[in-house]
Formats: sequence, structure tokens, C-alpha cells
Amino acid sequence: MALDIKKTSNRLLKIAEQFLLPLILGAVVMNIIFGTYLNSNVRIATAGFMAYEVILFAVFEWLKPKKIIRGVVYIALALVILLASVQLLRIGFNGYGTTFLDWFYVNTQEVGEVPPYFLFIFLGLGFFLVSIIYYFTIIRYRTFGTMLVILFPFVIYGKRAENISEFSITLMLTVFLALMVHNRLISDDVKKDTVINGSYLIATALFVTFVGAITMLLPKPKIISELENNKNFFDWNVRSQTASYDNMSSTSSPRFGADATGQILFNMTSTSDEQTIYLRRQSYDIFKDNKWEYISDYSQYDMDNFPDELSDNVINSTQYTYSLAKKLADSGKYDESYGLDKAGFNDTLFADTQWINEYSENNFAPSYLPAPLMFNPDSIPNATRYTHGETFFSTYNSKLSTSFSYNVEGADEISFAKNLPVTWENYLRLLYDAYSNGDITDADMQNSISLYKHYTLNNDYTDKIIELAHQITKDYDNDYDKAEAIVNYFATNGFTYDIDYEPEDESIDYFLFNSKTGNCTSYATAMTMMSRLIGLPARYDEGFAAFEKNDKGEFVIRDSHAHAFVEVYIPCVGWMTFDPTVPQYQQNVTGAAGGAGEAIKTFVNYFSKIILFLGVIFVLVFIIFLDRLTELVFRIVLKFKNNSQKALMLYRR
Repeated sequence: MALDIKKTSNRLLKIAEQFLLPLILGAVVMNIIFGTYLNSNVRIATAGFMAYEVILFAVFEWLKPKKIIRGVVYIALALVILLASVQLLRIGFNGYGTTFLDWFYVNTQEVGEVPPYFLFIFLGLGFFLVSIIYYFTIIRYRTFGTMLVILFPFVIYGKRAENISEFSITLMLTVFLALMVHNRLISDDVKKDTVINGSYLIATALFVTFVGAITMLLPKPKIISELENNKNFFDWNVRSQTASYDNMSSTSSPRFGADATGQILFNMTSTSDEQTIYLRRQSYDIFKDNKWEYISDYSQYDMDNFPDELSDNVINSTQYTYSLAKKLADSGKYDESYGLDKAGFNDTLFADTQWINEYSENNFAPSYLPAPLMFNPDSIPNATRYTHGETFFSTYNSKLSTSFSYNVEGADEISFAKNLPVTWENYLRLLYDAYSNGDITDADMQNSISLYKHYTLNNDYTDKIIELAHQITKDYDNDYDKAEAIVNYFATNGFTYDIDYEPEDESIDYFLFNSKTGNCTSYATAMTMMSRLIGLPARYDEGFAAFEKNDKGEFVIRDSHAHAFVEVYIPCVGWMTFDPTVPQYQQNVTGAAGGAGEAIKTFVNYFSKIILFLGVIFVLVFIIFLDRLTELVFRIVLKFKNNSQKALMLYRR
């Protein structure tokens, strides 16, 4: 019986010696890959893949001695996996409406989880990686072949512009190094001198851990690729003189999991004295499934399209709306009924023209032009302004370098908006009366009606949000004051800014009533939603907040300055900018500029590596001197024994 147990244990040890490290490497690699495609259950998926690996290894081991049929059986098995994978791809596309490439390359929070595509990765890619690991660690030992496996996570994360955690990288490379050392020691030319026992395991583990700790502490050179410098590096390959290529998106950026590096994208100078300038990139229209969507076809909501006059004949909708209201005020017909006092409208409002110069020193070449709300497209020849959402595009053949003018939304304009007696409740009646009197055209009236319908659409809201929106604004009659009250609500009710926060519930309800913690996307989404619920046309904008300045007094715009804010359409004025995010974000997203928080974070990160290194050194020294310490303790104990006891102890020793 004892002989059978010993025989079984020896066999298990032999199996572990040969297969354990390859199996662990495969599981670690796939765990990292699973982490970018699953929001949860990554450990369960990894455990399942470990079982899948064991089955495949068992099949491969069964085939190994069958030299005649093993190739045929392997190809047949691969074909079965291939057919199953093709079927999974078909099910994923038909059932979820997302192409595999979009799911594979785009952040999961944007496209969502697609279980059939994940199963394809699990079965198809898993079979491929396990085959490589088995061949290059069991059949024919090749370090380079095994190294190909650990490159897969880097390729996938790199293409998706995500970062693998330092722990995952360290774990994967440590297992890889252990496997390489182990395979070298048990290879045919040296294994006769190698005994697999406790000492062997301790020595190998110490060596691998020691090398890993040294590697973590060594300073790494920062190498920035052309693609990192210019995120549109590949765009120019598909452009032509006639192509209208851009890098806008149909859905907003992920609300959580931001991955900014602090890299400077471009610099900016302005003739304005504004401390913060909001540079718009793109507007979105409807909030569904926890993300904003850009609606290119208004007709699906039974609405009229915006007439061309809104974009073709005026600089921007704010000046357009103000000039229209001024014309009605100047007529004197609408003072008594609507409070349009001619004296309140003058030519200096919304006419303060300032200039901005944007330039990049690191080949940042966007297909859009980051610009303020009242950007003047006539000030730059290669800028085209689109009617929908007032999104501005510009095509560059090189890095960003351009100047343009815009009209400032200053203190006088804000004061004018706050004192207007006209609200959306009577603004549409004003337009109808003006149209009936022949003072405005049908297109003028339809512009505002269509805009109101489109930008008061709402999805994904609850009765609690409706109640809160009305509660916040119940004491205000002026539309600008209502919008400002929503902004002030976040600043005075315990809300905090945390760019790294990922809540257990991503709904706006949870943000407003439970966590009160989030980044700019949550604040801007909540304000846009509440503004619409009280009848204010509003839109969700993504772009940049320019607030950091360098020693030269120039604005520095980093990737960490990407920002979401809100524009509300004020009657008789037009679009005006509001930033509901609590001011903390301007201290927390400076990135490479430094700051106490960043310095502390860097120190803690570096200090933890030093602690790890010292711990490894301590264990290493302890193991080396273990026999001497044991001998010292033995001699001390020996001194307290009588002669007969000493003799027995020495004999046993």
C-alpha cells in the first residue's frame, strides 16, 4: 500500500514537473486578455480556461506517441474549433449588431459585452495559444516560441489603447522566466544533474523573484512611438484629396475607466483673459444605455431637419438667435407682451472677438478643430462647420498649427441672459406671433421649434430625477438662472470628483442619490438630462477644458484635460456653456505637471518596490545563512544540557 502511494505521488510529481508551469503561463496570459473583455467574472473565466487547458494537454499527450495519426487528428480538431468559432462570430453579429472588429478593438464600455465573441476568444484563440505553449515547452523546447504567447496581451491592449496593470505584467513575466529556467534545467543535456526537490524549488523561486524585483527597480527609458505622439497616425493612409475622413464617433467616450497619461497634446494662446476656455469637439443627442449617441437622422424622431439657413448665412447659432431677437426688439412690437425692451439689446453683446492660436509640438494632428462655442469658421480657410450639433472639423496635412477667431461669452452676455424676461414657456409663442406678423420667416420659426424638440428628448430618466430637477429650479423664473442652479447644486451638496472611480451601479440615479462621486461625464450627463426635464434644450459636449498654463503664459492641453460639459439653449440668446463638474477636476487632472497628489503617488509606488526588493534580499540572505543559524541555535541549546544529553544530541546531529 505504501509502495502504491509513493508510486502515485512520484507520478503526480512528474506530471507537475512537466506540465504545471506551462498550464499556469497559459492561464495567466488568458486572464490578462479576459480582463479587457469582461467587466466581471474574470476569475471564473480563467478557472474555466485552466480546465480547458488540462483537457487539451491530455488530448495532445494521448496523440504524442501516435506518430501516424496525430497530425490528422490535430487538424480535424482544429477544424472543429474553427467551425465552432465561425458560428460564434455569426451569432454575435446577428444577436448583438456589433462587428467582431469593433468589439475586439474598442473599449468594452462603448460596445458592451458580447458573450459569443468572448467564447470565440476562449475557444479559438485559447486553442491556438495552448497549442503553441504545448509544442514549445513539451515537444520542442524553444524560448522564442514561448515568448510569442506573452506578446498577445501587449498587442491586444496596445491596439485598444489600454494599459496592462504592473502586477499582471510582473506575474506573467515571472511565470515565463520560471518556465524558461525550469525547462533549461530539465532539458536533455543537463537534466541528469538536476534533482527536483524542495531545494530546487526554493532556489528557482528565489532566483526568479530576485531578478523580477531588480527589473522592477531599474529605471526604464520612456520611449514614445509615433502612434503615441499622434493618435491619428494611421488616418492619413486612408485619406485622399477628396475623402471626407474624420475621427468622430457615434457614441460618447466611456463614462468610467479613463486612462490619461498627462501627455501634452497641444499648446494654445488666446487674446482673451478667460481663465478657462472650453474647446468643443463633438456634441451628442440622446442618452441611452448609459452612453450618449449622435443622431445623424432626426427624422426617426418625427422631427423636421434644421434648415440650411442656420449654418450657411450666420457665423453661429448664438449670434443668429440674438440678432433675430434684437430685430424683434427693435421693431417695438413685442415690448409690452414679451418684455423685449429695445434698450436692452445693443450691438456690443456677443460681438467681443478674440483670437486663439493652437499648435502642437508632438505631431498631434486631429481631423477636428478643438474650438470654443462661438468659433468663427470664416477665420480659417480649411475649417468646415456642420449644422448638426455645431461640430467643427478641420483637415491638416501635418501637426496642428492654426489661428482662428471666436466671440467671447463674457460678463455682459451672462448679465443679459440672466435679466431676460423671455423663457421657453413664452418664447415659442413669441416666434409664432412674429411669424404671423411677418417679422420673421417660416425658416426662422422652424429652426427654433426643431431645435427645441430635438434637444429636449430624454431617455433613461426616472421619477426621482424629474423630482430633483424641479426641486433645484423651483425658485427661479429665468432660464439662465435655472441652468446655473443645477451647476451650483453639485458644488453645494457634497459631490466629489474622482477620475478613477468605477461605481457598482453606473446609472445616473446612483450618481445623483448614492455615490455623489464621479468624473466630468457623470456631471455633464446629469445636468443635460435634468435641464431637458425642466424644458431647457441642452446638449452633452465632449472636448477639452483649457486651464493649465506654462511659464510662458500659454495654455497647455493634455490628454488628461479631455472634458465633458453642457450647452443650454437660452431664448433670445442661443447656446451658452455650463460646466457642472465640481472644480476639483482642475487640480486632479494636471497629469505630468505634477502636484502633491501625483508626487505622493509616485513616492508610494517607488517605495513599495524598494520594500519588495528588501524583502527578497532578506529572504535570500536568510536562506543562504539558514544552516549557520541552525548550527548557532543548536550550540546555544547544547550549553544548557548535561553531558549525557549532549552526547545524545551530538549523536543525532
